[in-house]
Amino acid sequence: MALPLDGKVAVVTGTSRGVGLGIAHELLRAGATVIGCSRGPLDAIPGAADNPEWLARSSQRVCDQGDYRAIDAFVDAVVADYGRIDILVNNAGGTVPAPHVEDIPELVSRIQGAPAAADDYERTVLFHAFAIQMNLISPMWFAIRAYRQMREQDGTGSIVNISSGAGHPAGSPTLVSYGAAKSGLNHLTRSLAEEWGPKVRVNCLALGPTMTDNFKSFVLPKDDPTGERYFHAVPMHRAGEPAEVGRAVVFLCGGTADFINGTTIEIDGGMMPGVLYEAGLKTITDLL
Repeated sequence: MALPLDGKVAVVTGTSRGVGLGIAHELLRAGATVIGCSRGPLDAIPGAADNPEWLARSSQRVCDQGDYRAIDAFVDAVVADYGRIDILVNNAGGTVPAPHVEDIPELVSRIQGAPAAADDYERTVLFHAFAIQMNLISPMWFAIRAYRQMREQDGTGSIVNISSGAGHPAGSPTLVSYGAAKSGLNHLTRSLAEEWGPKVRVNCLALGPTMTDNFKSFVLPKDDPTGERYFHAVPMHRAGEPAEVGRAVVFLCGGTADFINGTTIEIDGGMMPGVLYEAGLKTITDLL
């Protein structure tokens, strides 16, 4: 039986762990060839070595998404090796909640991976600039470079941006620059879809709480490790799973959703905007 993504070449950013890894695995399961990328070198997409057929259809490469030249070289290398790119999933990104937008603690900046600075104001500025770069500017760079390849190919390409419920118009206190960036990513999705159709479709998945190692470490309170109380405000009473995000990506790219374009789909268990911001901040404030 033919798989929905047989013969498709997919690039997924941020595949060393978490949501990106779940997406990569589901794309492989659907028959795609998957090229993952991360900031550090890995021998393969984690878990692919356990399945020889997956290993033969995948590779893991390094790409500094804060450098548009590195993105350009990455796409050139993928096309040189695989001949085309049919799918781009802009997954890499993320942030750490901060108690006060105007004064980012050194610990929060360090966990985020933002540039270090001794001066409080400089550290705060660099933290927010880094969040917007990684969650909006870099995905835009990657989308533009992928489109420049896809427009020269036969068929219709598919770009899926991974956004967040923090981008909701209701606002996102404790995640101010991240929420602004994700809101921009939602808007970018619609604008690119309008510019690039019919050659490339562009859609977006806005995630709610998703059970990754980072989520367990930096979001779930230490006195509620399973999230029993934390998820009370989520109608499904649980977090999403990376594989569930991956299956939504397969749906958008697998031929059964070819008239879905420019849309942001919420994958959040039906939660109301903002209900988890205070609870999500507790782990950080405990560390501080």
